[in-house]
Amino acid sequence: MQDVKKKKVKPDIRAITRLVPPSGNLVQGQSELPIDPTLAKEAYDVIAASQNHYGGSEGDADLRRAVAEKIARYNGIGIDPDATPFQLMVTTGGTGALIGIAQAYLQGASALVFEPYYPYHRRILEEFGGRTETFELDEKLTFSKDGLLAKCRELRSRNDYPLKAIIVCTPANPSGKVMTRDELSAISEVCKELDLLCISDEVYEHYVSGDNPHVPIASLPGMWDRTITVNSFSKSWNISGWRLGYAYGKGELLAKVNNAANVIYVCPATPLQSALSKVLMADPGYYGELLQKFERKRLMVSDALAELGFEIYPSGSSFYLWAKIPEGYSDALTFNEMLMEKAGVGAVPGSAFADSDRWDSHMRICIAREDSVLEGAVEKIRIALS
Repeated sequence: MQDVKKKKVKPDIRAITRLVPPSGNLVQGQSELPIDPTLAKEAYDVIAASQNHYGGSEGDADLRRAVAEKIARYNGIGIDPDATPFQLMVTTGGTGALIGIAQAYLQGASALVFEPYYPYHRRILEEFGGRTETFELDEKLTFSKDGLLAKCRELRSRNDYPLKAIIVCTPANPSGKVMTRDELSAISEVCKELDLLCISDEVYEHYVSGDNPHVPIASLPGMWDRTITVNSFSKSWNISGWRLGYAYGKGELLAKVNNAANVIYVCPATPLQSALSKVLMADPGYYGELLQKFERKRLMVSDALAELGFEIYPSGSSFYLWAKIPEGYSDALTFNEMLMEKAGVGAVPGSAFADSDRWDSHMRICIAREDSVLEGAVEKIRIALS
């Protein structure tokens, strides 16, 4: 009788989040830091002024202008916010942009993700009629162009769910890996050779602190015409519950996404867009201060965990830590259960982000918490391991 390999059981990130108290929650990938008070005041004023009605599916015009300014300053890409078809749209979170892309381009097709991968990159596609294919990174989270090309060529030529896109996430969720310019160039060459769409998830761009700067793949030669870039305000402005993000790219590419968004969610939250437009680019030092704050958190937590035997991957970014659990433990799933039971602290086992067993001894640790929470959680882990 033929052996049937069981499908790997994936940890449920939201379920784990509900099992740990806030003081030990290093699980869910959201910033739990307080909202900027100026932004909160603007939102109050806009809502009180009864600016609470439908807006355009492409988003608030003032916010799109502010985002275009942001993209020009931090990404070096010129966007015309008044162009038609739209080159830039505000979306219901980065997730809303990804859903629009899946609906517009990937029904009956597949997209490739780099493993370890962000689970929603897979789940969104499969909920909207597409499929994902994984390309596993090596133990140092690197890859060869030849291997990528061979995999994509094979998937591109098949009849069922042919490959139509590569999803790039840099800095990556879960590992924090910042793609080098050479790696992005290799991906761009594969996309151009095989005529693939590139979906670039750049939500964590403002947390890059290592030697490799953040490089938008849309800025590389020949990639503007085939790249849709997805981003979000959730992390950098501590407003994940507002569900505001954006997407940009060539107007002809984005038009189909906007059409899908109009059907799926009509428009992003009108008053919240208006409030954000007033503060987004008001403080030129905002993102620099954000990076410094998170770099301090990264150093504090990574140094403390290294003393406890964790091996911290040098990702080059500072929203997540990707860590191998201490020697003597092989399975992060059972290790995490032990931490929850003994210390009331939880993170996410690496198996949540992979199909292979390679990452079973790793964990994703979210450090977007107040310093007091991070310090307390580390101390509880120390006691649990003693």
